[in-house]
Amino acid sequence: MSLFSYEAIDARGRKQKGEVEADSERGARQLLKSQALIVRSMVPAEQAGRRNRNDNSVSKSHLSGADTVLFLQQLATLSAAGMPLVDSLASIAVGMDKRKTRTAVVTIRQSVLEGGSLADALRDQQMDEVVCNMIAAGEETGQMEAVAARLAELLEHRQQLQQELLSATLYPAIILGFGMLVMLFLMAVVVPQVVTVFERAGGDLPLLTKVVIAASDFLRAYGGWLVVLLAGVILAYRLAMRRSGLRRIRDTQLLRLPGIGRLMARIDTARFARTLGMLLTGGVPVLAAIHIANQNWSMLPLRTLGEAARESLRGGGSLSEALKPGGMVPHIAIQLLAVGEQSGTLDTMLLRVAEHFEREVSRGLKRMLTIAEPLLVMLMALGVGAMAMAILLPIAQMNELVR
Repeated sequence: MSLFSYEAIDARGRKQKGEVEADSERGARQLLKSQALIVRSMVPAEQAGRRNRNDNSVSKSHLSGADTVLFLQQLATLSAAGMPLVDSLASIAVGMDKRKTRTAVVTIRQSVLEGGSLADALRDQQMDEVVCNMIAAGEETGQMEAVAARLAELLEHRQQLQQELLSATLYPAIILGFGMLVMLFLMAVVVPQVVTVFERAGGDLPLLTKVVIAASDFLRAYGGWLVVLLAGVILAYRLAMRRSGLRRIRDTQLLRLPGIGRLMARIDTARFARTLGMLLTGGVPVLAAIHIANQNWSMLPLRTLGEAARESLRGGGSLSEALKPGGMVPHIAIQLLAVGEQSGTLDTMLLRVAEHFEREVSRGLKRMLTIAEPLLVMLMALGVGAMAMAILLPIAQMNELVR
């Protein structure tokens, strides 16, 4: 079966583009004819993919995170069923819903047909280096189905952890942002209208009302400059974090923060351990596996520690001893790695370490979210309540004067 890209016109005169799988171009045309489509042009999908690669005006298609997981799961299933790689890629391309994803898989298949390896084809699609190296190991050892299944599991764990992190920060950010918008609306719109009434009535205003009026005047006078200043600070921070020295200082301070530093160290340790465990299970050499796994450290001090551990292993040292300095890697991880090295089951122990810290991070994020929700609601209530009191207190005084 081959995959063909076509352009056709339907019964209503509208243009239709897509891919169809058939034994030959003639069979593909007959299949489209049975669907009441008039074919204007048809080429093998490989040629269409090559043309898209050579056309600079067309952006290159890539596989998203979810599409990559689906791609690897299908590849593992079809490889386990004994289907040849080229046929497996053709079948996967037909099953993809998104056109860009289909084009990416067709491009990968064309690269394999031209004699390249699947790992190199995935690198051309700018896929994660961990995925490419494990696929290369699977091709060398003939265990493609096992490697693809492990990769799908690894990426699913990554996405799950990212979703938990997003959930833990998104909801508090929404509450805080909504509260800030309410406060700004009251300061910029409601307070100025009330001030005119107070000025006509005369009398001494309460201190809280004076503070709110002063803040409102400041925001109305310099609000635009504050926005520009905030944007400048954000831009300066992003530029500063491109310097490894400044980023290292930031990461070091974050790791020292109580609670937050502990959580971030566990997140990084879980990523490193799962990636390294997967690579070792897939047959990647130890030094190459650690080099790839070190890319999963998001904190520069931990990445430096991982690189020092690689050099220690090169000289005959142990991974558990090399990760001890600084006390940044949790002690329980060091103990489990030492047990794995002594028993010869380092890959299994690394995956166990990853599962342990992923569960611990998940529980920690849920606790933080449980605590943050009422605190943010209380903070927003205090801000709005103070604003309401600043407006209501002078009104109460005016009623007393009238009486």
